[in-house]
Formats: sequence, structure tokens, C-alpha cells
Amino acid sequence: MVLVLAALVAPAVSQQTPSDVAFGGEYFFRFRASAGGLSPEERAIALQARFTLIFTRLLAQGKPLTVQVHSLGAVKSISVAGIPFVTVTVTDAEANQMTVEQLANVWANNLAQGLRRIMGESAR
Repeated sequence: MVLVLAALVAPAVSQQTPSDVAFGGEYFFRFRASAGGLSPEERAIALQARFTLIFTRLLAQGKPLTVQVHSLGAVKSISVAGIPFVTVTVTDAEANQMTVEQLANVWANNLAQGLRRIMGESAR
């Protein structure tokens, strides 16, 4: 009986629940893998504070909206308005069936477009 329960529980524990990254009514991307000791859900939650920091910099300080991809060895980092925002890992790329570079470009594009829409809406 114990072996049967262990077999049923083990797959559920090892699976990762994807977590969407959204802000201001915009969907940006989905974390499908852990990174830096954080689950996909914890990674998405951590980005909420960065979104607030970005909007403070963009709106209050009048900084231009820039989204840049930076190479960090095997991983890519995306910054927004000069603030390090998210790291795209090999595990992220594998979970999305892309290369790290492809996924970083997709996420950066999603961020730029979504933030522009939010900025446009907030300016009205």
C-alpha cells in the first residue's frame, strides 16, 4: 500500500506547475521551469516587484522604455529601463522547446509590446 501511494505521489511532486507572468492586464510570458531555487510560481511573484520598480522609473523619472537582451554565458538576461528584469535559462529554453536566444527574444518582444500598451493606456 505504501509503495502504491509513493508511486502516485512522486510524479505530482516532480512536475512543475507553469506560472503566467502578467501585469496591468497584459500577459507577458509563462515560466515552465524553476531557476535560482525558485519555482515557476515564485519566479512570477518575484517579477511583480520589478514591474512596480520599472513603472516608477518609467513614469516618475521619465526614463525611456528600453528592453535589452544581455548575454551571460549560457543564459540571457533581459533588462527593462536599465533594471535587470528576468534571466532566461537553458532549462527555460528546453521547457519551451527553443534555444535560450530564441526564448529571450520572444520574452523581450512580449515585454516591449505589453509595456508599450500599458504605457499608452495609462497616458490617456
